[in-house]
Amino acid sequence: VRSIIRKTFVAIAAMLVIFCVTLVVSFIIGPISDDDEAPIISGANRVVGYVGESPVYRSYVEIRDNDEKISAEEIELVSYEKGMEIKVPEGKKIALAVSAHCNTSKEGTYKIYYIAIDAAGNQSERFELDYVVKSKKFSRDTLMKMIAELSEDIGITANMSKEAKVRKIYSYVNSRDAIYFTDESNIENINRSNWATDWIEEAVLTIESGEGDCYSYYALSKAFFEYWEIENKGIRRGTGYAGYDSDHGTHFWSVVKVEQGWYYYDATSLAGRFNDGSKNACLITEKKLKSYVGSHGETYFYHMDSTAGLPDVELEEIG
Repeated sequence: VRSIIRKTFVAIAAMLVIFCVTLVVSFIIGPISDDDEAPIISGANRVVGYVGESPVYRSYVEIRDNDEKISAEEIELVSYEKGMEIKVPEGKKIALAVSAHCNTSKEGTYKIYYIAIDAAGNQSERFELDYVVKSKKFSRDTLMKMIAELSEDIGITANMSKEAKVRKIYSYVNSRDAIYFTDESNIENINRSNWATDWIEEAVLTIESGEGDCYSYYALSKAFFEYWEIENKGIRRGTGYAGYDSDHGTHFWSVVKVEQGWYYYDATSLAGRFNDGSKNACLITEKKLKSYVGSHGETYFYHMDSTAGLPDVELEEIG
């Protein structure tokens, strides 16, 4: 019994010594962190900018740390060169180090490199993207001026409701007055993987040419939404459906927010029909969207691999 008591006493004493040492170390050098998980940077691999416009570095990437999305307010953006020591300022969760040499006065493709460091000193893998500088002809400012003129021509005014504006936009973009369907986008040698960033260029070219394909309808509609500050997100047809064939091509449409909530929107000149017999895809529910059958009987037209990242769409049609 004495032996057991002696061993127990020794074990307790050892634990007390370790505890005291930990307190002293923590007091001297601060608390010891058990965070050994590095931040993760994600984002597009290619971003388009325009001559004379400065890159908005922070907006091109998203950072997660310990499975938590870090907000812009919690990130300190710093410029770095190779070998620099970077620390997280007090009150911030992440230091986002950016290395870039973009000549915004000249068209071309430039590299932007990112490294994220958290407060525990964990460092992310380096993330890089191509920053493509294009002619001012395709800048957002240029496009917004064109949309302002078009809005006046077709009778969209500031005092209209968002729903009324969206319906007016749909009516115009869906008509042959805006786009004659040719099944070809206007960007020369278009790379479909860049659809989320090339919409400004496509919208400008669509206005100038008056023709295009589903991406043209999507881009021009988005230009109107952005001008009138109507929340919207683009969607590209997924590939994970039964019988998928790359020859099926792709398709683009949107989800937009009006006073009644989020609804699907597609101004493309459609060949098939929805379950109500119409071709109208302005502010519709997912139920109607999925009822679409193409002119050749295809049912994959609005397939989405995942709805992650998309807002919840209303279940009831707008009356």
